[in-house]
Amino acid sequence: MTEFCDDVIKLFPLRTIQDVIKLFRQQLNNRDDDPDLTLLSIVTGLIEHSLTTKVLESSGPAGVQPHIEVISNFPVIKYDVIEALYKKFKAVLAPIEKLLVKTDSKFASREIIKKVSDIIWNSLLRSSYKDRAHLQSLYSYLCGNKLDCFGVAFAVVAGCQMLGFRDVHLAISEDHVWVVFGKTGDETIEVTWHGKGAEDKRGQSVAPGVESQTWLYVAGHPVVCNRYMEVAAIVSAINPSLTATSACLEVADLQQQLLWQLYDMGHLKKYPMALGCLGELEEVSPTAGRRSCEDLYNESVRSAQICYKNHHVYPYTYQGGFYYRRNKYREAFASWADSSDVIRL
Repeated sequence: MTEFCDDVIKLFPLRTIQDVIKLFRQQLNNRDDDPDLTLLSIVTGLIEHSLTTKVLESSGPAGVQPHIEVISNFPVIKYDVIEALYKKFKAVLAPIEKLLVKTDSKFASREIIKKVSDIIWNSLLRSSYKDRAHLQSLYSYLCGNKLDCFGVAFAVVAGCQMLGFRDVHLAISEDHVWVVFGKTGDETIEVTWHGKGAEDKRGQSVAPGVESQTWLYVAGHPVVCNRYMEVAAIVSAINPSLTATSACLEVADLQQQLLWQLYDMGHLKKYPMALGCLGELEEVSPTAGRRSCEDLYNESVRSAQICYKNHHVYPYTYQGGFYYRRNKYREAFASWADSSDVIRL
């Protein structure tokens, strides 16, 4: 049985950036269902890995990278490859799906989310790779059993969506990710690590004490995503880098066009970091007829001020870095001073 509807299947194979744009548009405009996070993460991850890494390290039988044809510097994404990886992720979650037969709740419990986190966590390779690039997508997980901090949290949310829970969402700070859930979306749970020794926190709530008021948790003002903002998180997490000093232009172009698509649909209004990311891409390669990178940096600052009570630092560092590169040192120091004020809030 096929995993996707005809409207999705007919878009394959994906041969160009515009084909990927069409797939995202179909998912974002689908009135019958939410965007499929697993599908979109696999597609973007496959493209990123095909263009930025020659060989994805495998973990023996579990880590199998499908053969991907590359034409004109862009991989040809075939439907059967995507469906196979999708089914593989579904199989990972099968033990939990059996447990759900006993419950008819529409909302996920802490126990269920912890089990999803455990399955993903326990299947990761145990090695010092966590700070490496290109480990944020489900493609990296399914083909190499590797995920970074964001990738683990995202995989948990995507897994819960696949299990039928619509209340489980990402909460994103500027250096950490956790999950919110429940009927009102007020419950929180740690599902990934931050630094050393954070494994023991998985399953715990983000306590309303001193720690939750630190910068790590943006003083209780994270970007709490809906499904469309989670798609924006997928796109923002795309990493075009080849080395510390070079990037893949095709991946950067894909990321830039997808962010503009999300921007036009209004899904970046409450996502300051995504606006800053788009600003950086526009600074390197401006799009004709679009807002300037400076406008986007300023919009990122306003979003943080209006939506998050000015508790986000990065919008000011994006802005300050831009002014510095333009030799506007007075404005740069003003932005950096504003960023330090956020830390003191």
